[in-house]
Amino acid sequence: MFTKSLFYFVLCGFLFLPFVSSIAQEQDNPQQVEISAQVSRVAPDEAELVITAKIQPGLHIYAQSQPKPFLATKITLKPDNQIRSAGPFVPSKEPVLMKHEKLGVELHEHEGTVSWRSRIQLKDSNAATFIIGTLFSQACEKDRCFAPTTTPFQVQLAGTSHPLTTQQETAAMDLSLKQTMGDNNSDEMSSIDDQENSSFSLNELNITNQQKPQSAWSVLPLAFIAGFLLNFMPCVLPVVGLKLLSFVQQANSDRKRILLMNLSYTVGLLSVMMVLATLAVFAGLGWGEQFSSTAFTVSLSAIVFAFGLSFLGVWEIPLPGFVGSVGGKTPQEGYEGAFSKGVLSTLLATPCSGPFLGAALAWAVTQPGYLTFSVFATVGLGMASPYLIIGLFPSMIRFLPKPGNWMIAFKQIMGFIMLATVVYLMSFMPIAAVVPTVLLLLGVGIGLWYAGRVPAHESLRKQFKAWSVAAGMVVVIGLLSFTWLQGVMQQRFERAAQRFISSHVEVSQSALVENQTVGAIQWESYSPERLESLLKAGKPVFIDFTADWCLTCKANEAAAIETREVATALRESNVIALRADKTEPNPAVDRLLRQLGNSAASIPFYAVFPAGKPNEPILLDGIYATPAPFVKAIDQSKAIAKNKQPTTIVTKRIETGRHVTGS
Repeated sequence: MFTKSLFYFVLCGFLFLPFVSSIAQEQDNPQQVEISAQVSRVAPDEAELVITAKIQPGLHIYAQSQPKPFLATKITLKPDNQIRSAGPFVPSKEPVLMKHEKLGVELHEHEGTVSWRSRIQLKDSNAATFIIGTLFSQACEKDRCFAPTTTPFQVQLAGTSHPLTTQQETAAMDLSLKQTMGDNNSDEMSSIDDQENSSFSLNELNITNQQKPQSAWSVLPLAFIAGFLLNFMPCVLPVVGLKLLSFVQQANSDRKRILLMNLSYTVGLLSVMMVLATLAVFAGLGWGEQFSSTAFTVSLSAIVFAFGLSFLGVWEIPLPGFVGSVGGKTPQEGYEGAFSKGVLSTLLATPCSGPFLGAALAWAVTQPGYLTFSVFATVGLGMASPYLIIGLFPSMIRFLPKPGNWMIAFKQIMGFIMLATVVYLMSFMPIAAVVPTVLLLLGVGIGLWYAGRVPAHESLRKQFKAWSVAAGMVVVIGLLSFTWLQGVMQQRFERAAQRFISSHVEVSQSALVENQTVGAIQWESYSPERLESLLKAGKPVFIDFTADWCLTCKANEAAAIETREVATALRESNVIALRADKTEPNPAVDRLLRQLGNSAASIPFYAVFPAGKPNEPILLDGIYATPAPFVKAIDQSKAIAKNKQPTTIVTKRIETGRHVTGS
């Protein structure tokens, strides 16, 4: 009993240890730049707007005149019916000029407090109005820079600054300028008259769902099928292999024990599903989005790595029959082992999105809490259904071979598959966290090897001493990994990025696409302002909503999207391809997904906006094995743009059967 408790203690240690990285990364970080705004009337039809930035001591921001590749401060105003035009924003003091020591680029820096003034021409001198806009800046200190921020502001024409409402803040944020290597600031504040020629805004995007309201009785069966199909997703295959070993063991057990083993597996699976449902209800976290947390991904990598080492014989998991017995020499699968397999299989399943899953979860997150929990539980029951059926009808496993030495080789193969799973998990970590994670895994391996040298028949005192030393090793190496080493790797990555940027200074942002291979899709990164500008200009747009942790997304890209057929269709139709990445939390991408009717903001998801018809996008989601649906959607968008189809176009979401109608 002590061994089991000790194992759970160490396992929890592995789960929470990588959160040291998040503590190291998320130190107390006050707001670097505080923005305020004031406006005063200087003539009946003219006002003066003053934007003030208070920069924290020791930091600086780059001036509007900052040359590339560093990010210049930029101010933009939301078009307003009462504003005719706005002049350039003039700073209250000149920036400090200096040369970058390594890149040789001239730096234009503001420190302390700086204000920018602009004259606003009004259409109606008697009408009151709010001036809403954003200020884009990047705060830096001597050796590093913080993430760029776009800060919204609002000021009443005859008063002082007011806090933004949620709707106003969303509108202001959608007007933020390009945040990486944008145009020089010479045309930073163009006349608002030019913007009035195309009044479309992403806030006006209105996708009308003509589907009849769904009931729980229609969604729950869909959720059950989605859960069942998750068993065939590549994420879950390592644990499915372990269950095969369990079935071999269970072949010689009585019916009652077989049923209880599979019930334990189901309880473990459902416990994780309930945690995910709680995150969806109270934190708005979608399916698989926990992998956008580096701490979670590192934690799961450490756990899977530990299991892999156990399968390879480095140590033995102190859970009865977790891996499987050979020739009856070890106890049969225990309830703790079955429960742990259920937990592990669900955690590994979350990067995958099988058929019907997106539709069920999209409906669930818009319902009351009890229905959300019901849908997640139904997905879990669907995933556990094969094992529950075998528990009820154990004769179904008689076709499996009898226990023997073949199980040793199979177990070792599963160990290597677990290690390959770790490589997959590390593939979507931030680059600077990969090497620290490798060192942490080395510490886990050393600790488990040391503890595994003490046989289970030794005294509790010796076992406790061995596990205490092992846990201490892991803690020390983990702290070293995610404090000192991560800082070193972050600096190396930033220096490499600076060298790359400096060698591409002359390249404009529009040319910095993700894939320059001749004949391949020329991707651009999604941003609300880029999409809005394309839609205003009447350009057709294709958006791929994806993430590195979404294995289904990557499978779709390899089989159906990154193909000659889709690339040709996009090129011949002059469609701009945008990639909306959710590898890390991206509220702007989630907001667009929900505007498109994807309430759960789940991926994979795709949208084709016809030229000049922003409110009639063609939506697709699910799993695709061929490029045909995407080519068809691109062709259909051409027909919509040319009005060859009726004004109201009905398109079918391939997975869900939900119809979307343009307004």
